[in-house]
Amino acid sequence: MKHRLIACALLIVNLAFVDGLWAQDSQPTDVELFEEIRAMKKRLDELEKTHQEDQKKINELVQKLQEVTDHQQAQSTMQQQRAEEIAELKKQISTQTGLFSLHTTTQESGGSEDDLDAMMAGGSTSASSTGSEGGLSGALSTLQGAIQSFNPDLSLNLDMRGMYSNHEGGESDDGFLFRELELGYSGAVDPYTRADVIVAIGHENTHDEWEVDLEEAYLTFVTLPFDLQARAGKFRAEFGKSNPIHLHALPWTEYPNVIRRFFGGEGLFGTGAEISWLVPNPWEQYLTLLYEVSNNDNDTLFAGEESDDLMHLLRLKSFYDLSPTSTLELGGSVATAPNDHGHGGHRSTVEGIDLTYRWKPKDAGLYRSFLWQNELLFSQADQDFNDEDAWGLYSAAEYQFERQWKFGLRYDNTQLPNNSDRHESAISSYLTFLQSEFVFWRLAYIYTDRNFESNGGQDEHQVMLQLNWTLGAHPAHRY
Repeated sequence: MKHRLIACALLIVNLAFVDGLWAQDSQPTDVELFEEIRAMKKRLDELEKTHQEDQKKINELVQKLQEVTDHQQAQSTMQQQRAEEIAELKKQISTQTGLFSLHTTTQESGGSEDDLDAMMAGGSTSASSTGSEGGLSGALSTLQGAIQSFNPDLSLNLDMRGMYSNHEGGESDDGFLFRELELGYSGAVDPYTRADVIVAIGHENTHDEWEVDLEEAYLTFVTLPFDLQARAGKFRAEFGKSNPIHLHALPWTEYPNVIRRFFGGEGLFGTGAEISWLVPNPWEQYLTLLYEVSNNDNDTLFAGEESDDLMHLLRLKSFYDLSPTSTLELGGSVATAPNDHGHGGHRSTVEGIDLTYRWKPKDAGLYRSFLWQNELLFSQADQDFNDEDAWGLYSAAEYQFERQWKFGLRYDNTQLPNNSDRHESAISSYLTFLQSEFVFWRLAYIYTDRNFESNGGQDEHQVMLQLNWTLGAHPAHRY
């Protein structure tokens, strides 16, 4: 028994010794550990590089998907922005189509004018006697829609201003001025033409008497072939960007100084005719060419109403989509007419270049927008003893920072076209509150620096408060 215990103890000791030696031999060396760590690090770097490449591919796919989504949303936004301009054309097309449908339906149904008169008068014609009750009912419905589209849109716009100036005895005293009340009538005359008439009641300053003036009255021919459109009557000249716009629709309280100095306080307008052409081009860009001929009524740069000569105007305009949210419009204009009564013995010519940039984000179009508008004008006036050359420009920026609020700045610098030694520059700031689509308030500060006396001094500080409201049909604003 004793020998067995001794043998078991020896066996246990030997096993423990052998196990210790095996464990010692199985542990890796420092070199082996370093190589293993380096291999693991290399593998980790490879995995990280692969992950970065995969992430880059994912980001590119996400960016492409976002571009496609942005493009689709931008198209929707641009269509919404231009909806007001397209709506009027759709109405004209609908009117024309309605009248053609009425004529075709009446002929195909075999109905007579007596049948149509009876239905309009409330009478009834049996199907057995005429065989056309259904056709005339549809024709009558079409006729009613067409007649409704011929009802003119009526609108009333009032523009008033309060002003303070550091100069006494100027054109306008400090206080409030009821500047203008416009009565507007517009609508389709027939399927081929539409009419626009604007009558204004007001005065330019507190020293003038009240006047009633026919500002615009013209017909627009909308169905001419070869992408042509024409109008005839009295209208504002399509010179540049700001001159064709009515005073109350401007983003400022007054026309830019260069417009007022070159064309007078109300801008350039006249009685005549105009034709415009949507020019086809290989770049598939929006490009229009316009020609106007009108009476030589402007007496600031030209001869005025006493002249029996004509003014000729040419304008080229192009429109570009820079991105899904921004556009650029470029235009060039030239107008020429006699400046005396000698049938062209002495002429004045004015050229203009305009550039307009617009930005409107796709996801915040009602709350954010930016407008940058610029015009540069040159004039040459032939006179008896010397020729007078002058230039003028303005640059204006407007930022919409909330749905109902806009802030703008404008810089003006211009020479007087009949005396280029005289010049003036101005800096203006504007804050506009859009109470609704029909009412807005605008607060303006204008500082003007002149090298000649005007309104009792050279340097002038003005503060203006404008209130404008529209009653009735709200006309679409120019884009």
